[in-house]
Amino acid sequence: MTIISAEHISAEDTPGSRLKNISDEYIAQLHSIIEINRSVIPEMTARKEDELASIRDEILGALTPEEEDASLEYLEKFMDNLQTIRESGSKPSLSLEVPDRGVGVALGHLIMQLTSRSKAGSRDALLRKSLLVSAISAFEVLFGQLARTIYGVNTSSLNDSDHSFTLQELADFGTLDDAREYLIEKRISSLLRDSIDGWEKWLKRACGGVSMESLPVFWPLVRESFARRNLIVHTGGVVNHLYISVVQKLGISEASDMKPGARVEVSEEYLDWVLQELMALGHVLVCAVGAKLYKKDTDLFTRAAITAARDFSIWRASHSSRAVCDYALTRKLSRVDEMTMRVRRWHSIKETKGLDAVQAEVKEWDTSGLDASISHCKLVLLDDIDAACRKVETLISQGRLSRFEVAIDPLYKNLVQNLAVNLKRPVEQADDDDPDRIEGD
Repeated sequence: MTIISAEHISAEDTPGSRLKNISDEYIAQLHSIIEINRSVIPEMTARKEDELASIRDEILGALTPEEEDASLEYLEKFMDNLQTIRESGSKPSLSLEVPDRGVGVALGHLIMQLTSRSKAGSRDALLRKSLLVSAISAFEVLFGQLARTIYGVNTSSLNDSDHSFTLQELADFGTLDDAREYLIEKRISSLLRDSIDGWEKWLKRACGGVSMESLPVFWPLVRESFARRNLIVHTGGVVNHLYISVVQKLGISEASDMKPGARVEVSEEYLDWVLQELMALGHVLVCAVGAKLYKKDTDLFTRAAITAARDFSIWRASHSSRAVCDYALTRKLSRVDEMTMRVRRWHSIKETKGLDAVQAEVKEWDTSGLDASISHCKLVLLDDIDAACRKVETLISQGRLSRFEVAIDPLYKNLVQNLAVNLKRPVEQADDDDPDRIEGD
């Protein structure tokens, strides 16, 4: 029997569950941005040539057939001259004598359109820069909500405020709570104007030592992405001394060759990695803060991390999944959950670094005494296809694993083709030597 949980739809209304909902909304936003980067932009780029051809056809289509033929001939000469200038590295200076006025005007209009697009940069590059800015803005919103939550619980942190109220302000406040709310808003507004380094210092003081830098994300990349966002917003992506100083302190090797005046870009691969680290950072930070502030809801945040590790894996966000697994493994887990997180972690590392990165550790994993629902993962991780397929088929026949789970879970992606054939025939009964189940919580 399968029990369908509505955990993502509704939950008990507690301070902890409300904080978790903030994380859920943030994850949904970041996941959407990841999908735009992975699917929408490549589709848009694939249409680029068609769009340029459409512009050309629309302009030249207003000419006579003879003028159109002449325009295409002159346009080819223009493009050849432009290519020669690019290869030589000389200063762009092009002139093309066109005797026919109609052809000349059409070509001038077409070249103007193409030049305008060229100056703006490629649309995919512009969109990726915008997505980076949007993602970091979403994290800022999340951090502001966390700060409000911390101030709401740790009210003593407002007692040392040096803010003074005018008589008019005091008259406008109906209650002391109104004045406290105003002060919180002032504090958060001031905090968010600070750098992420300032946020880190404040968080350690205000939330009992919780530190973003110590969470299991790739902090140098997160910190660099904030600095890159600042360049994009304030200098159009032109590198300055402040950016170089930040990345040098982070030990990023690329910074050694970087000079002021260079321009940073946002590639598909870079953006995908940053988005994954930001998604993991936001979720794990909420879990860490929630567990610190709401002791009674500790298990809620632990379960949230376990669920997120699986969701991120299914979304092919392996960097995110690995980070959340690392966090979950620091919590108090049942034996089943601990093994599940270890499997997810190994799979995430395998996806990003290859089998060699985990092979030795997985081979040493002692699965004796573990239930087949867990122990079969060793065969799957090691790409022992035939043996893994037999185990998976047996688990499906026993109703302990579904075909749907196998189809959507990237853990099994190397088996799917073989299983699709094998599962067309009746599956034999479970092996008699299957190990006993785990005695878990």
